Amino acid sequence: MKLNWTAVASLILLSATLFMPASAQAQSATYTYSYNGGPLPIFRDSANVITVVNLTIPRAIQITKVTATVDIDYPRPGDLNVFMYSAIATRAKLLERNCGSQVATLNSVTFDDAAPTRYSDVCPNTSGGSYRGNEPLSNFNGQVTAGIWSLAVENNGSDSLIGYLRGFTVVFTGTPVTTKPITGPNLVFNAAGFQSAVVAPGEMINIQGYNLGPATAVLAPAGNLPTSLSGVQVTFDGTPAAISYVSQYVLTVQAPFGLQPGVRTAMVVTYQNTTSDPVNIDVFSAVPGVYTQSANGKGLVTAVNQDGTINSATNPAPKDSYVTIYAVGLGTVNPGLAVGQVPPNSPLSTTTASVSAAIDGYSAPVTFAGAAPGLVGVYQVNLRIPTNAGSGSRALTLFIAGGAPSQDDVKIWVR
Repeated sequence: MKLNWTAVASLILLSATLFMPASAQAQSATYTYSYNGGPLPIFRDSANVITVVNLTIPRAIQITKVTATVDIDYPRPGDLNVFMYSAIATRAKLLERNCGSQVATLNSVTFDDAAPTRYSDVCPNTSGGSYRGNEPLSNFNGQVTAGIWSLAVENNGSDSLIGYLRGFTVVFTGTPVTTKPITGPNLVFNAAGFQSAVVAPGEMINIQGYNLGPATAVLAPAGNLPTSLSGVQVTFDGTPAAISYVSQYVLTVQAPFGLQPGVRTAMVVTYQNTTSDPVNIDVFSAVPGVYTQSANGKGLVTAVNQDGTINSATNPAPKDSYVTIYAVGLGTVNPGLAVGQVPPNSPLSTTTASVSAAIDGYSAPVTFAGAAPGLVGVYQVNLRIPTNAGSGSRALTLFIAGGAPSQDDVKIWVR
């Protein structure tokens, strides 16, 4: 199969790009972070599903004030529980089935401890406005912002009504905590699938945080990756990782192949001779993540059809043909590679664990799974489109023997 390496490399680079909030200004004491995705459904009560929006906050400041703005389309807010969670899981109840059957709105409503009235006391029927929540947002004061903050919305009162969570914005005011690098286990992500808080031998990962590296981002030169770049080094139990990209808020590194599955590893980030606190992360034998053509690890897979062209809606793969997909986190390979080493064309290094795949729920036989020649930290998987798969956009999943599958919501186009 002839591969379009330039196109593949470009798609992989795109999919590894992380969202960084444009509204956060480096010298300001106030920082704004917003959810910019599409509307998320609020299901009927009987579905027993909580709708959650997560915001990854890369900056570490000690909080003195928080406000939160929600944009929720739902005809009867009295059915809803609306809770906010900090990076260390402190909860503030904004609403908890207040307002009964009154007509009210949660469109562009801001929760602010300084507001004169509580939302549940007035249940406004006009959009906008500033109100206090059921519990004060000052519950978060004194905490550090870095980490994942969440808004959870649950329909806990109606089996006939549904709605949408459209927006969530948080404004933090505070002061920088420290100049040392700050990160945490839930800020360590698979570079393709975005699974967090776990790591596998040889896995390419993105590390988010604060003061991780230089203000101007630096990309490693072509060839084998270094273990130190622009004053940044990352170690796992003292063993250096290979570094692909460094910046103030994001690092991209390849974990050492010598990590031991089944135990925890202590990750430390060093920048300009200042080290972070150790971050303890569980080690799995594999954490499969599949590269997609979007920046969030969802949607259309990065795949090359048998004729060497990129798979797409206008260029689907024929059934019974072969395609190549790209992944990270498939674990150790044989012959072994040094961390950061560019995989050669010969001999090919294959995964030590068995890799299988499914398309549209049917087995997609894998003919090769191993290190992708020329792409550090990237695995190549060649597989056959099953003849009994449906046509159109179909679900694709990788499986590693004895491990978890790749991320959800990955699709491939089948003719």
